[in-house]
Amino acid sequence: MSYLEREILGCFLKDNTLIQETIIQAAHFNEESSKLLYQSMLVLVSENKQVDQVTLLATNYEYIQQLGGPDFITKLEATGNVEHFESYEREFIDQYKQRETERVIKGWLSNDNKDSQDLISELQLLDDVGHSDDPDKNATLKEMHDLPFLEDVEDAGVPSGFNSLDALTGGFQNHASYILGARPSVGKTATMLKFALSASKNNAVPLLFSLEMSEESLLRRLIATVGRINLFIARNPHKLSAGKKEDWKKAVNILYQLDFEIYDKPMQTIQYIRSKIRKAKKKHEGKQIIVLIDYLTLIHNAGTFHSDHAKYTDISARLKAMAQEYDCPVITLAQLSRGVEQRNDKRPMLSDLRESGSIEQDADMVMFLYREGYYDKSSDDDNIEIIVAKHRDGPTGTVTVYYNKSTGIMADLDAG
Repeated sequence: MSYLEREILGCFLKDNTLIQETIIQAAHFNEESSKLLYQSMLVLVSENKQVDQVTLLATNYEYIQQLGGPDFITKLEATGNVEHFESYEREFIDQYKQRETERVIKGWLSNDNKDSQDLISELQLLDDVGHSDDPDKNATLKEMHDLPFLEDVEDAGVPSGFNSLDALTGGFQNHASYILGARPSVGKTATMLKFALSASKNNAVPLLFSLEMSEESLLRRLIATVGRINLFIARNPHKLSAGKKEDWKKAVNILYQLDFEIYDKPMQTIQYIRSKIRKAKKKHEGKQIIVLIDYLTLIHNAGTFHSDHAKYTDISARLKAMAQEYDCPVITLAQLSRGVEQRNDKRPMLSDLRESGSIEQDADMVMFLYREGYYDKSSDDDNIEIIVAKHRDGPTGTVTVYYNKSTGIMADLDAG
């Protein structure tokens, strides 16, 4: 059995739900033992049974040797990384199509009556393998017909926590990719946590992918914000006063009751992020998912690229695809280039995004943060301007929100 077929089957053993989601069919396997084993898995799933070593051995005891023997099935679960399943699946389908293409062409060449149209038709059918997203505009129109009218819907998207921003953007929409850019220390992380808290309080489930800060650091910042505790003192909670210790405990209890997840594994890839989204959608079935990633240029991309531009173009396109495929908003933080610092007006522009062309093109919305107090140390104005520089489906503009740098608290100005 080939390495890739073992990896695929190992993934199915680790996560049975993949069997129902995959486009792989038994006929796509090259080895007969793989076909038999996968067919057994499909039968077990159709009978609502668990697919594991015990059920596979019990189901296939009559021809267990054809499947590689008991030891092979026992060891199979140790193979396959579920986080990489989608890349395995793509490569597996590509290999199947290549084998079948060679078989079809050889068959056509050995045929005395060569009909080129038959060859083209067969090759076109092969090319369609793996593309199951047949469009049905009538089904979409029916869904739109049955939707309540907009005036009957209070919040069309996931609320950001800022009424002023939502009035401009309509909240965070499914299928949309958002970029939030700023220079370091302007307030990106605080804004991301504000978005996450708002989403969670509105019955959505934020998934925070932190490629720079640890889970503990983010939770400490959340506790400080919810408990209105100075961030510096929150790093040394033993120094808290008796009253602030009670605030700390209350904040922990509030966060304990909210649904959100933090992933702080270093060197996270798009495949890793996708696998966690897929699992979260099953775990929180029926609830809205919103994805927040900190930050774009730290996403690990193991592909071979001739330039950083090509690498980030690939990541940017995959972020948009992720929003569409998992029917959720994806908000990605981005560092801005130092070019901002060279201008008199240091409010960011689209050209300040690193590799701006591809990121700007793929994003449905690009927002920037600007804080006067960041550049003018004599200023006591720490309020943040959120600049909507690109909005594919609506207006652009700027809203100013309250920001308390010491606690991380953010709010509409009239609620600060």
